[in-house]
Amino acid sequence: MASVDGDFRWGRKVQYADSQAEDHELKNGIHFADYIRRVDVPESQFAFGLRGQQIRFLSVVPNRRERIATIELLKGPDDSAPIVMAATVETGD
Repeated sequence: MASVDGDFRWGRKVQYADSQAEDHELKNGIHFADYIRRVDVPESQFAFGLRGQQIRFLSVVPNRRERIATIELLKGPDDSAPIVMAATVETGD
């Protein structure tokens, strides 16, 4: 059964060209859910089913419009194993 506890499981760190950074925590049961079956959560949308399992779509928007130097995916402190199927970046142009 999928855990819906709102704990930090993974996220991303945005490092700007001016050396400032910001973290975006993604939480279980809020931004994502277990892939094993469809579980709707408020901060992502069901994208499609894949062999009876779910793929979800979510978007994280940086707080600043400055140039980004790097984006790092972060793992939370628990023993879960988040799976990222794809990551894309849009320019601000």
